[in-house]
Amino acid sequence: MIVKKFLIILLIIFCHNTNAESKHIKNLEASYIFYYKNTQAGTMTLKIQTENSKIRISTLYDGNFLAELANRGYREETAYVEIKENTIYPLKYIYKDTNESYEAIFKNNTVEIIGDKKIKKVINYNEIIYDPISLLLLLMRDYPNLDIKYNVLSKKNLKIYDYIFKKNVSIRIKELDYNGFSAEYRSGNKTNIIFFSKNHKNLMVSTRIMKKGKEKIRIELSKIKILN
Repeated sequence: MIVKKFLIILLIIFCHNTNAESKHIKNLEASYIFYYKNTQAGTMTLKIQTENSKIRISTLYDGNFLAELANRGYREETAYVEIKENTIYPLKYIYKDTNESYEAIFKNNTVEIIGDKKIKKVINYNEIIYDPISLLLLLMRDYPNLDIKYNVLSKKNLKIYDYIFKKNVSIRIKELDYNGFSAEYRSGNKTNIIFFSKNHKNLMVSTRIMKKGKEKIRIELSKIKILN
């Protein structure tokens, strides 16, 4: 009888750990349509690759002349992170577009940025600093256990993203309904709104950038090739 109870406890623990592990995206390749002022302007590809505790996440924009107006004619961002005690720690961030490229190395609360001309810039802060791509991964992995404010390396400068989260949000894309949560923050005179689908392991399904109450940029999920 004792052995039977012990086996049941082990089974419960195993199932709990399995479910806890499976709720996070490990590997992903998803395609998105990019719109500039409500006109289709190109595509974006989001990829996540996981190997043990190391994760590589990237976004690649391939746009036309309209997308170039929003600096997304070509843009590639790649982040390398490590998971320690179920916490995301950025390691490296690489940014490339048609005008510039740079690499940021994260060590503790210090970020060293190396640009095209090998010019170094160092940012020190008393809290962890994320890049935009590692922060996107954090939002998808950690919701609802998220903070309101995050320190973010954006265009070589340190910014504070102050979020407003909304749960039980629904959005329709190409006659398909997605339910989940949204994260909203302001950057200058722009408002960024990101939607995540709870039925797709909190995958980002849409991003909207509003300026003066009007939609400037919209990115919508079009196809999921890999999701596990």
